[in-house]
Amino acid sequence: MILDRLRRKKKQKAPSLTRSEFLRLKPIRSPMVEWKKDEEGKIKIIIPLKKIKKEGKRVGKKRARLLSKLFPEPEEKRIQLDEIGSVVWELCDGEKTAKEIVDHLCQKYKLLPREAEVPLSSYLNTLAKRGLLGFIVPEDLKERLEKRRAAEK
Repeated sequence: MILDRLRRKKKQKAPSLTRSEFLRLKPIRSPMVEWKKDEEGKIKIIIPLKKIKKEGKRVGKKRARLLSKLFPEPEEKRIQLDEIGSVVWELCDGEKTAKEIVDHLCQKYKLLPREAEVPLSSYLNTLAKRGLLGFIVPEDLKERLEKRRAAEK
């Protein structure tokens, strides 16, 4: 058991980006999730959940059936974004760079660029880790990141 864990390959760590490299990325929403805008202008993200079939002993199946009748599994997960999160979500269309989103936030909420960049990068990384967002990387930056990753090995 312990040896199996040691033999598994570790996940490749994404190379860290500089500030200027991050600002060139184009965030894009995942096509796997739906989203709606309510009357207040806030976004509600709807994530479809996969049904997991439970296998095991007969007793386990009976128990699972009983639990599923008492507590039905949700078919989707909903995430309500706040005002700024909703603005950022709408701007993540794959066309605008992170720099353009920062500029929009600075203009709309009267922030300094650094005040918008740090939380934006954290927010976008969180959405990307949850699979709600991806990034379009410019070709020249993609080559540099591949070289950096190869050098780290």
